[in-house]
Amino acid sequence: MTQVKHISYYTNVMQQWGKQLGAKPSEAQLAVAHVHGRPGKQSFIVAMALRDSGVTRGQMLEAAGLFDGKPTPQLNHMRALVNSKMFTRLPVPGAYALTIGPNHAKFADLHGAKAAASEAPQPKVSAKSKRKAERKAKVKAAAEPAAPVSEPVMPATEAPADQPQA
Repeated sequence: MTQVKHISYYTNVMQQWGKQLGAKPSEAQLAVAHVHGRPGKQSFIVAMALRDSGVTRGQMLEAAGLFDGKPTPQLNHMRALVNSKMFTRLPVPGAYALTIGPNHAKFADLHGAKAAASEAPQPKVSAKSKRKAERKAKVKAAAEPAAPVSEPVMPATEAPADQPQA
């Protein structure tokens, strides 16, 4: 099974992203938002609200406008998730900021196997470990015998003189 790239649903929005919208939502934030809803404006705004600074009303309207040119507030899905205790609203002045709530874990276990896999942090590999793996690969490649190289067979253009003709 291939890994789902949640950010791939929003390539047109990410290409038009401006500084006034703040930091782009991470792959993990989009994955959490997609556990609770299909990709679209509502889930994207939920992912923006999961950022440290949250999402202001102006950022919400501008991001929604990048989808289809209609800058509409996207609060229905977010409010429903807060009311169902999937997320908890943080007291950030002038912004909608969310954090994972008490019911999120149960819901994600039942419905979000795909998103949970991409949400898990990837192990960091040190430069020393990378060099060590490269050296092992080189030694292994040198130890394997090289495949024999054969010369292509060329067709004879003249009949051999020492053989009798039939």
